[in-house]
Amino acid sequence: MSGVNQTQTERIFKDGQEFLRVTMSGKDYDLPFKVLSGKKVAFLDISGQVSLNEAAADDIVDLLLDAGVEFDTILNPVAKSNALAHAIALRWNKAKGTQIDKTVVARKSDGNRIQAVYRSVTTPRDQIMSLTDDDAEYLKGKRILVVDDVYGGGGTTKGLMELADKAGAIVAAHAVIAVEAGVELPEGIFYLFTLPLGE
Repeated sequence: MSGVNQTQTERIFKDGQEFLRVTMSGKDYDLPFKVLSGKKVAFLDISGQVSLNEAAADDIVDLLLDAGVEFDTILNPVAKSNALAHAIALRWNKAKGTQIDKTVVARKSDGNRIQAVYRSVTTPRDQIMSLTDDDAEYLKGKRILVVDDVYGGGGTTKGLMELADKAGAIVAAHAVIAVEAGVELPEGIFYLFTLPLGE
């Protein structure tokens, strides 16, 4: 991870349950510990979480700006990370004076020509993600930021990188909100905090 990260975490207990309290942009978010793929881990669910997505986008953009990253658009998997990608694009445009007016979503579909097989931590079976022909053409030759909510086993990231390569895009950076504790991280990943294992 590069840049200056202002995100803070601490383990807390409320009503007999363990949480990871994450402080981003001065706001607290309590993530419950849940069992996923046989291990108890702090669970980050960004679906519909407007404030959390906005705070995470603030901190991710700060990291990327501090590291001198440059990109033309964003590639993210459907659907949880759509709001995060949108929030990052808006902040990037404001900070850099750019006009990212389109981001690209890798869809869960096998009906398109450019596709990749992947397996995520939350869905431990093979899935297919793909790019429409229009999206693949749009990405060609562009520097892209790959965005997702969590880096765990690396399956989704591998699929996104494969799609980017097949479309002829250049991956400028890879950013997530959090990484799972104990996993081997790819070189150059930007993240805000680690999701620890529960006891």
